[in-house]
Amino acid sequence: QLEQEGVTMWCDKADFYTAENAVDASGNVHIQQDTVNIYSDKLHYDGNARKARLTGGVNMTDTRMTLVTDALDYDMNSRVAYYGSGGQLTNDSSLLVSRIGHYYASSKDVYFKDSVRLTNPRYTLHADTLRYNLDRKTAYFLGPTNIAGESSLIYCEGGYFNTETDRMQFTKNAWLRNESQLLKADTIEYGRKSGDGLALGNVRWIDTTEKTILTGGQAIYNEQTDLLIATESPMMIDASRSDTMFLSADTLYSVQIDTTGKRQFRAYHKAKIFSDDLQAVCDSLVYSDIDSVFHFYKDPILWVNQNQLTADSIYMRLHKGQIDKVYLRQNSLIVSQADSGKYNQVRGKTMTGFFKDNKMEYLLVEGNGESVYYASEDGGKDVGVNKAVCSRMKVLVKENDVQRIVFLDKPEATLYPTKQAPPEELVLKGFRWEVARQPTRSLFNIVL
Repeated sequence: QLEQEGVTMWCDKADFYTAENAVDASGNVHIQQDTVNIYSDKLHYDGNARKARLTGGVNMTDTRMTLVTDALDYDMNSRVAYYGSGGQLTNDSSLLVSRIGHYYASSKDVYFKDSVRLTNPRYTLHADTLRYNLDRKTAYFLGPTNIAGESSLIYCEGGYFNTETDRMQFTKNAWLRNESQLLKADTIEYGRKSGDGLALGNVRWIDTTEKTILTGGQAIYNEQTDLLIATESPMMIDASRSDTMFLSADTLYSVQIDTTGKRQFRAYHKAKIFSDDLQAVCDSLVYSDIDSVFHFYKDPILWVNQNQLTADSIYMRLHKGQIDKVYLRQNSLIVSQADSGKYNQVRGKTMTGFFKDNKMEYLLVEGNGESVYYASEDGGKDVGVNKAVCSRMKVLVKENDVQRIVFLDKPEATLYPTKQAPPEELVLKGFRWEVARQPTRSLFNIVL
């Protein structure tokens, strides 16, 4: 047994070199310094430098961990241990393996380098460089890192993972993938126990099953309630339709509403929709998978092909991903441009638009119907402008333009020569042409 300034060593045999103040020991070697205990077959100890070189079946313990390696260097002054020929550390249910490792007894930090692997009952981690704190039971990622769970794969180049609380943060080219979803962001935070997650910066979430993409500056997700809230210029792309639909707003909200996986989507403030066949703006909207109906709220405007639709409230029903019907309630108005400065207009209390292959076929007007229609012959010759009042009308649409208006009740109509029509007769109550607000593809600048 040998002692030096708080360090005790036991062994079966020791050769002590007085001139060099060094010891060669063998057989059941045991070093103890405070809570650190190291066991090995052989030892060379420099008493002046207070450094030990241990070889053969090295086993190091320090309250919360056990380190096993073939060779270990230990500095008694700095209380730092080093191995460079492979080692494994056990901490509770976690096993860490690497070729190179540094253990700092004072801070309880272990730095692992080269072929790092952390194995836990719930996941396996592979990395190039990793720092692990034994007190906090937290792994810090210091380079390219892959984490594989039962049904998920995570990649990052920075961040941390607490193996006790299951709280984690991934940074630097971070992404998370499961069987049908991929999430990318500058920073991803996730709590496995609570199921809540936060993605920050350049968020991109892809659902390959539903063919849906969500982008934005920030997204909040709860796995238990299946709630998703996206903010900071969020956008959702629905690529499941033959005509891809883009949706943006200040805030996008999605939640599962039944056990079959049906969801409800909400867009709050400055909502915009763009697809080749339909565009829309409104303050807020709601869409439900249960009835496949969009509800547009507060000053809604729809552009269907070449027609502008406005009303106090608008509903749009989809069938198999395509527009089936559009409902306009109170102060309903449809406008299309016949020529420069000339607008076909139909006004009514309520309107219902009927569609086929995402194209409007006809519009049924009921209650307080009025129309202004610029008529022309098949050759394009101007016939005049017709102003009519009729409680029920049917507006026939062909190739995206108003083709004909059928009056279903007794109409009161006047056909004016276009140049002689009184200006006040050419504009229905509530008329407005909002083409400047119509969303275009350039507003949704994204690579699918």
